[in-house]
Amino acid sequence: MSQQFGWGLKHVVGMPQSSVERRRWRRAQVRASLIITPIPPRDSETPKHEEATADVSLAGAYFETEDGDRYTVHDTVMTSVAIPEHEARHFPFRRLSGRSRIVRITELPQQGPSGPRRHGIALEFSED
Repeated sequence: MSQQFGWGLKHVVGMPQSSVERRRWRRAQVRASLIITPIPPRDSETPKHEEATADVSLAGAYFETEDGDRYTVHDTVMTSVAIPEHEARHFPFRRLSGRSRIVRITELPQQGPSGPRRHGIALEFSED
């Protein structure tokens, strides 16, 4: 059972308050191509970074990377998400491009003693 609070927030009854679901849009676990370009470019040859989403919604995207040090919370970036053909029927778009903001960076557990450091990164799509 859940209760609906203002601003689209939900709280599952019986669960701690920290488990409030803040997402307004349903996330789809889909591996989609994600291209990220810093804004403003750090130099004249700022490269685009290619990543792959772990999930996407109309509000943002989440991806995991070994290159987490190149990203900073609150940075604004240009993003382009390309939904694969076989997933297209689940989305109201095939490609989404525009500004995003990095809202969260989390260090993920290391996979084995010699595994690389990985980070989970959450992007929020801008409305402009």
